[in-house]
Amino acid sequence: MKNLLILVIALIAPAFVAFAETKALDDAEIVGIVLAVNQAEINGGILAQSTSSHPDVKAFGYRLVEEHSEFNMRFNDWATRKNITPQNSPISDSLKADEEKHLEKLKRLQGILFDLDYTGHEVKSHQHVLDLWDKKLTPNARDEELKRLLSLMRITLAGHLEHAKVIKISLGRKK
Repeated sequence: MKNLLILVIALIAPAFVAFAETKALDDAEIVGIVLAVNQAEINGGILAQSTSSHPDVKAFGYRLVEEHSEFNMRFNDWATRKNITPQNSPISDSLKADEEKHLEKLKRLQGILFDLDYTGHEVKSHQHVLDLWDKKLTPNARDEELKRLLSLMRITLAGHLEHAKVIKISLGRKK
């Protein structure tokens, strides 16, 4: 009976995830996702600054901490002015879990292995986030000021993606 229950849950779970991903996001959930992205990038950037021995990787980590911290303040200020409490969603929860898992992996790496994994992950994660911006966040945002903030942050995210690609190539290997 226990095995049957586990099987039923395993078969139904993907349907719930698919439903959650197709549900329209509200502004509070959008800000929750943005804050999750920012915190993940800040945490990764701090780790890069303290762990990497490559000056470009350290500088990139510093850039991410600075710019994502700035956007955290801007989105939090917007939410306070609009009297909106950022909300978790399946998307923000998934982003947080994925980043925690990746940070744990990174903490076990050093040298070029750290640098390659970190920059490779930054390329993938920034591309994923840009897709999320284009397909979910911006189209679902209702408030015009929130849309402008998302647009400004998208430009910054695109810059981070290109910067991560350049660093990854400069490390001399592809992962």
